[in-house]
Parts: sequence; structure tokens; C-alpha cells
Amino acid sequence: MKQKIARIISIVGHPLLTIPLYVLFVMVGFEDIKRAALNSFLIIGCIFIPLALWLFVKSRNGTYTNFDVSDRKQRKSVFVFIIPILCVVTYILYKTGQSSHLWQSMFFALLLVVILQLVNFNIKSSMHVALNIYLAFLVMTVNYKIGIVILLLTGLIGWSRIVLGRHSIKEVVFGAVIGFTVSIFMFYVEVYS
Repeated sequence: MKQKIARIISIVGHPLLTIPLYVLFVMVGFEDIKRAALNSFLIIGCIFIPLALWLFVKSRNGTYTNFDVSDRKQRKSVFVFIIPILCVVTYILYKTGQSSHLWQSMFFALLLVVILQLVNFNIKSSMHVALNIYLAFLVMTVNYKIGIVILLLTGLIGWSRIVLGRHSIKEVVFGAVIGFTVSIFMFYVEVYS
């Protein structure tokens, strides 16, 4: 039963699900339809859908042992795939005059992924935890209370990753520290710029 609950929490808290939902919520709620469509396409269509397809194909053909790419050595190719895409989308958002909040959020997401890649050379930190902490801080810029709830739920996501054997406690803590560090820096820039 514990494994089943952990699996459900891990799936519901997967950044490939949580972050695109946030993007749609913010784009539809705060942007005109044309800008919302463009930005949603850039972020979801050019980052998350290709990444999900990449993970699906690689896990189906046996290159990755699972969709979460829990093996540290296998993760290297995920970073090589996603970092250039994040660079291009961040640049496009900046050059097309999108809000500073949007392109800066993408920049800090890129920074977070680069740091996760660098740390991956020594330890496999939890990307689920790091990215959901980052998401919680992004939500706090829109709705502080919901951001706090997401932050608390990220604790359950960390627990689920440990129960499923995808991460050790140390790896979850490393993911949390990286997520908090980048998020606090992003939050500071957002609030004080």
C-alpha cells in the first residue's frame, strides 16, 4: 500500500506534469490569448512535449531503465538534450519582448538544470524535488498561499522518491538545497528588480 501511494504521489508530482499545468494556468489567467498561446507553445510545445517524448522513447528502447531516468550515468544525456532547448526558449522569450517575469523564470529554470547537471557528476540529486520547489516559488509570485501548499506537498514528493527507491535521503536533501537556493535567488531578483 505504501508503494502504491508513493507511486501515485511521484506521478502526480512529476515536473513534466506540474510545471506545464502551472504554465497553462498562468498564461490563460494573466495573458491575452495571443501571447498565452505563443508562450504556452514555446514552453510546453518546445520543452515539455519533446522531453516527454525523448524520455518515453529512451525508456521504451532500454536506453533508460525508467522514465524518471533514475540512473545517474543515464541522466547525463537528458541534460545534454534539455539544456540547449531551455537556452533557445529563454532567448526567444527575451528577444520577443515577453514579460521580464517570464523570461527570467525560464533563465532561472535553465540555471537550476545546469546546476543539477554539474552536481550530477558527483551525486544524483532529486530533480522532482528541486523542480517542484522552484515551481512553489514561482507560484508564490502569483499566490503566496498556494505556493506554500506546493512547497509542503514537495515534502511528500521527496518521501515518495525515497520509498520508491529512486533516491536516497541524501539525494532528496541535495535536490531540496539546490531547488531552494536557486528559487530564493530567483524570488529575490523577481521581488527587488
